[in-house]
Amino acid sequence: MRADQSAPSAGPPRPPAPEPVAGGGPVATSRTGPGAPRLTAGRLWGAWLLSHALLVVGVLAGQTFGAQQSVLGDLRIYAGWAHDLGHGGGLPVGDDRWQYPPAAAVALVLPELAHTLSAVPYRVAFLALTLLADLAVTAALARRDRGAALFWVVGITALGPVALARFDLLPAAAAVAAVLAVSRARFGRAGFHLGVGALLKVWPLLLLVAVPVPAGSPARWPARLRAGATRLVGGLLGAVVLLAVVGALTGWWRDALGFLGAQQARGLQVEAVAATPFVVAHMLGGPAPDYSYGSLQFGGSVARVVATACSLLEAVAIVGATVWWWSRGRLPAGDGAARAVAGTLAGRALALVVMVVVTARVLSPQYLVWILALVAAGLAVDPPATSGTGTGGRLRQPRARLPVALLACVVLTQLIYPWRYNDVIQGRIVLSLLLVARNLGLIMVCWWAVRAAAAPPAAPLRPRPRRPARRR
Repeated sequence: MRADQSAPSAGPPRPPAPEPVAGGGPVATSRTGPGAPRLTAGRLWGAWLLSHALLVVGVLAGQTFGAQQSVLGDLRIYAGWAHDLGHGGGLPVGDDRWQYPPAAAVALVLPELAHTLSAVPYRVAFLALTLLADLAVTAALARRDRGAALFWVVGITALGPVALARFDLLPAAAAVAAVLAVSRARFGRAGFHLGVGALLKVWPLLLLVAVPVPAGSPARWPARLRAGATRLVGGLLGAVVLLAVVGALTGWWRDALGFLGAQQARGLQVEAVAATPFVVAHMLGGPAPDYSYGSLQFGGSVARVVATACSLLEAVAIVGATVWWWSRGRLPAGDGAARAVAGTLAGRALALVVMVVVTARVLSPQYLVWILALVAAGLAVDPPATSGTGTGGRLRQPRARLPVALLACVVLTQLIYPWRYNDVIQGRIVLSLLLVARNLGLIMVCWWAVRAAAAPPAAPLRPRPRRPARRR
């Protein structure tokens, strides 16, 4: 008798497990992962409620628990802009702190409308808006993979109250929605979400660069791929048209591009990765940063040259990634598995956004929300904890370590701001070295993300046909 037939009570032999569909290997999610602790919906939402209650207290209290800085500074600026916008004023392009695309005005004026109609304080209404955005992201991720949702909750909590006191959660929610829509082959919705996110803050437009393009000319693509590309562009244009209508009705269209000048005029912010040598020099007695354009930045001719070089590096990173992916990293035209496309999109977008953040002349704490969102979206559509040959293959270990390294950087970021930011400004040794460590950690995250994105696009595998069980 064969060994596999020696135990009749074991039941009929099981059919072989299907191979992965999305190039990520057999997926062990929080719902189905064998041997993993079960993450129930109750535990996930309990963690969300507890953590966000603490964050809300941190925002409303402003400067508490011994923090050296308050997170309410930008909220006060938002409130002033929103008051003028809500009462017939135009975009505040005369304020050098206005560095946002025109749709940001819509996001900022919504809490002002709630304040006008119900007398709710502006910061409370703004906090309700960002909480709703965070809730939507958590729910969308939880429907796909609770482990990804838990990573998002832990990441936002680790970043601290600043995550809810800035409107970066809104474009981050749009980016997550775009990736998840692609994973369901809903390209029109994905394009609309990309358009909304880019009009709130420019960076979600980088996802359009990262979209995997099928090989060959569009005329040779399958009809479904051409239709998907058309819907993607149509959704993007729909978001632009919607904002154009709002701009025409409110008069905000006149200064829609006025934010570009203030962005380019900014110097080298203290927390930027490129400012690390200046932080070390300040720690050793060198020049201190000055307040300008809404942040503390280093002055001097050398710092200005470095800031200019940062802008050039950003442009080179974007152009280089576009040329590489659209020439050598194109998907076979016959491979249309939406989940494989979404996994490739999330990985490429993560690499590109981290490169932009690391090379930028400005790196505010809330920028890490962008990276957290893309990592969480990638975990939802293409979990790295797999076996076999999946996306990235030999790069599976860096992909698994990247979320942990990112969380460590996020924790250090909250410790630096708002808790001990004055120590950094004054050049204290311990906090200056922690900022240096945070920046080195971001460089490591960037390297791992680029390695994973440089791998060939995953070809979606089809399930193996089930063979009939042998008769005994």
